[in-house]
Amino acid sequence: MKLLIGEKLKLYRRNRDLTQEDVAAAIGVTYQAISKWERNEGYPDITMLPSLANYFGITVDELIGMEEIASKSRYDEINALWLSTHEKAKAEGDDSLHLKNISLMRNALKTYPGDQLLLVQLSTSIERLSGTEEEKRENLRESLRIQEEILRGPDSEVRNATLYNICFAYLELGEHEKAIAAAKKLPNLYKARENAIVALSSGEEKAQTAREAISALDWVLKHHLSALAEVENNSVYLEKYRRISEILNS
Repeated sequence: MKLLIGEKLKLYRRNRDLTQEDVAAAIGVTYQAISKWERNEGYPDITMLPSLANYFGITVDELIGMEEIASKSRYDEINALWLSTHEKAKAEGDDSLHLKNISLMRNALKTYPGDQLLLVQLSTSIERLSGTEEEKRENLRESLRIQEEILRGPDSEVRNATLYNICFAYLELGEHEKAIAAAKKLPNLYKARENAIVALSSGEEKAQTAREAISALDWVLKHHLSALAEVENNSVYLEKYRRISEILNS
């Protein structure tokens, strides 16, 4: 369990417009100790926690960040439960498990409103429901409404993954123009994360990123060369992919 003493100490100190020297003098330590704690490079001795808490007029639990820690623990439990139920539902084809997950996510969103991961999981569970063709289309439209909400969130990686899913949701609904419009909002191959990291990093991080990019590139080439082979009715493209793939994976 990661204690939040460093973050809390810095927050309460700044809220009272105090310097590290002010706090250090008040509780009888060096300002270097305060600096070290705020950088999360160590914790105060347990016997000092009551003095620190009293100085700021808070409880020890508030100084440690117990409420946030408990909230994060509960959040992780909710996501783990969703994942295990989701995998079981996929394996068994059991709608009741998807409905259980939908209820789980709706309740979780009351505690963590607007959370992008919870919204993604809610959307996924709704799309997995079976039913009549009309029911499936209505579920897909509800999923799209949720995904549009995800796009307003701050996590760009989640937004891009959601936007990618939206393309195929619209396609499944027969709304081809909306699918293409969504696809055009996605980043292109040149401005990809892997390209930037390889250019900026070094050592094992650079190598690992390059390996991951090559694996993705293999998929991309197969995807696009297969498309050309289909449209132009020319199997030469598939032979080109086979030769390129052998080089990439050798």
